[in-house]
Amino acid sequence: MRVYSETIFSYIEKCEKMLKDILRNETDFSVRRKRFEYKGFLYPIDVIVFEGQNLGQFDPAHYQIGINRDLVYKAKDSVVKNILRHELAHYIAFIFYGADIAPHGNEFKHVCSLFNWPSEISRASMNLETANEVEGDIASEKILNKVKNLLKLAESDNPHEAELATIKANKLLLKHNLEYSNIERDETYYVQKVLTQKRKDARLGAIYEILQHFMVRPILSYGKQEVSIEVTGTKTNLELAQYVSTFLDRELDKLWSEHKKQHKLKGLKAKNSFYYGLAKGYSEKMNTVNKSFSGEESKALMVISKNLDLQVQKIYNRLSSSTSSSQRDAASFNLGKKAGKSLNINQSIKSKAKTFLLE
Repeated sequence: MRVYSETIFSYIEKCEKMLKDILRNETDFSVRRKRFEYKGFLYPIDVIVFEGQNLGQFDPAHYQIGINRDLVYKAKDSVVKNILRHELAHYIAFIFYGADIAPHGNEFKHVCSLFNWPSEISRASMNLETANEVEGDIASEKILNKVKNLLKLAESDNPHEAELATIKANKLLLKHNLEYSNIERDETYYVQKVLTQKRKDARLGAIYEILQHFMVRPILSYGKQEVSIEVTGTKTNLELAQYVSTFLDRELDKLWSEHKKQHKLKGLKAKNSFYYGLAKGYSEKMNTVNKSFSGEESKALMVISKNLDLQVQKIYNRLSSSTSSSQRDAASFNLGKKAGKSLNINQSIKSKAKTFLLE
């Protein structure tokens, strides 16, 4: 999970400067403003901060070097530089040899020796004391459980009860975000991939549209031979977005199969139209729910939404948008729209052994 705040933005800038200094002074690569060159190709100098067990990581799909959040507060610059060298070695080994190499094999060690980096750079681990594991945010966990239970009630056959549960869930989430904004001075936002597949399609687009109603900002992130939905928001909202997206990943296929069989729908055009309609129907349903908010709640929602947009602009710098120009099948679109208005998020998936939350 990627992490962002004003403090972390400045730390990322510092780490990227360290990386450029290493590339300029210790390697033969030509360094540009935000890239370095090898054999006529430009590769990004891109650092992210994440929460996790490793001190550092390299993501070959997006050409990113990751630094653990703990290092922001607990590591000297000399230690951070060595971690950056280690991850840069992974990066360069990937450029030289491709993905089918051992993580710390001969190719990786060859890169380290090529630049005369000391032996500790090529080691798979580093003796660095990090903070003990901290228990989860208890307040956030309580909020999540309450929201999930209300979403479960929204499955009720009683339309009034279902609508009331949906309204309560949204108001509870709004209240939590408002309290969070008032408490945090240097607000921390997180970025997490919630779904990844080989290419973009109408089903992924529908999930993207639906997630926008859960106080996160989804974006489509294109990597090497993959496309992902990444969401930005507070940690609580990201956990809920993961929960929702995992459910939708399964439920949307099920809904299409049911309608395809029942209404004898055929072809990709009908399938895509159904998913477009489903997203449209769910959005109309949630817009109706939002009209139940008081003036003060609506204003608070606008503030939270604006803050999210600002954070997304800082994190991604340049974002492009695209719309589908494909023709739609009206009958399939309307069936999807009706299904979207009836769509409710289930609480969990049950097995014979135990109940598993959608993770």
